[in-house]
Amino acid sequence: MKKTIIVCLTCFFIGAAGITTFAETTSNNPPNIPNDPHPTDGAIDIGIKTHLSWTGGDPDPGDKAVYDLYFGTLSEPELLETNLQMPNYYPGILKNNTQYYWKVVARDENQSETSGPIWTFTTNDCDCDPPEKPEGQNKTRNRNRYDYTTRIMNMHQNHNGLYYQFSWGDGNSSEWIGPYNNSEKVRAEHQWEESGSYQVQARARFQNNPPDICSMDDWFYTGWSEPLIVTVENTENNAPSKPIIIGTQNGKAGESYDYTFSAVDPDSDDVYIYVEFCEGCADSKWHGPLSSGEELTISHSWEDRGEFTIRAQAKDSSDATSEWNTLTVSMPRSYISDSPILNGNGLMQRLMNQLRDTLGICQGGVNLEVLTGILTYDGTNFFIGTIELHFGPTWYITSAMSIIDYDKDGKLELIIDELKGLVGTEITVEGHYQSDNWISIFTINNEIYREPGSPIWSSQHEYRWSYGHRKGQP
Repeated sequence: MKKTIIVCLTCFFIGAAGITTFAETTSNNPPNIPNDPHPTDGAIDIGIKTHLSWTGGDPDPGDKAVYDLYFGTLSEPELLETNLQMPNYYPGILKNNTQYYWKVVARDENQSETSGPIWTFTTNDCDCDPPEKPEGQNKTRNRNRYDYTTRIMNMHQNHNGLYYQFSWGDGNSSEWIGPYNNSEKVRAEHQWEESGSYQVQARARFQNNPPDICSMDDWFYTGWSEPLIVTVENTENNAPSKPIIIGTQNGKAGESYDYTFSAVDPDSDDVYIYVEFCEGCADSKWHGPLSSGEELTISHSWEDRGEFTIRAQAKDSSDATSEWNTLTVSMPRSYISDSPILNGNGLMQRLMNQLRDTLGICQGGVNLEVLTGILTYDGTNFFIGTIELHFGPTWYITSAMSIIDYDKDGKLELIIDELKGLVGTEITVEGHYQSDNWISIFTINNEIYREPGSPIWSSQHEYRWSYGHRKGQP
């Protein structure tokens, strides 16, 4: 029996020690003292339709404070509302030209209380509505700037010349911004330095009388708007991805082409994109702000022929910059008249092109120009974009065997079938432009197709044709 009693006592003391330790490590702190009131303490000229707000909270992680509001015209205000979940309240329409007193008592989940001081403000005789609840991002990151907007839709007598002020909930306010017309949106931006929860509010002011019969100090002020609760997280900023550049890589000088740019920010911040179409171009500049992933389309033309490099870089609202991305474009041809005879693929021009192509009379000597893009086929002709690719007479490419497997399917086929095997894929060809929209092809994906300056049925190609017939091909 004695042994049993001793063991139980030992367990009891260990348990008691454990209870004591637990109590010491979970001691409760009272809520923060309510402060930073809106309207501010001692304020005058407050509209009779105003929202009350303050800052509060609790220092213990996970402990939530609720609030009791004391409000009235007595210097010791009476209890108006209890257990408010948020640090703001709309008391309804107040009396004109009246002084009000108010205080807030915060209480945590352990029933510890902290009382704020008694604040006071005085109303004016303006029954105008306050601005709308501000709009903007309610989950943000510190050290980044964010835009917020508001407006007044129901201003009496359709007042214009409105000025607005934003309160950011961290002790800072904007300057008076304006003038704006009735119902016109006003925009302001702010950057919070510390993480936490903040209330963004706005108020407005206007002059009720014509300027010639009142001084510039005769302003009417609205009350404060309903607050927008903004949660600010303390996180590291990440730079956006390097921009994607999409557009024509082969064209003609003097003609305009559209280029699309986009960049994604991992933090979903707005982005700005710097675009440079050529070194020293006068139109090089930053564009934005753009939403993360939003596409920016810019038209550009090069007056001179040559090869150019488009460069683009992105940055976020904190000026964190991405790597550069580039796109090389070639403008080997000049824009000429659209005459069907002198340019393009008019009947006379096509006949001349076919004659040159068949006889191997190719302009440009031995210098070949490069064209890259998706190969298409309309049942008669092959194209990259609007450029017609010519591989020789139709009778030749439909009867001659290719000695190179251009479409990489593991077998040698008629030239026409090798080309059809490339349709829908991106290819690079080299050739001579016989006219603005017609190029004679001499290499396909760096593989020889025919020799520059030689007829399509020269010995090498005749050999292919004969080789095809020896294999029993048509």
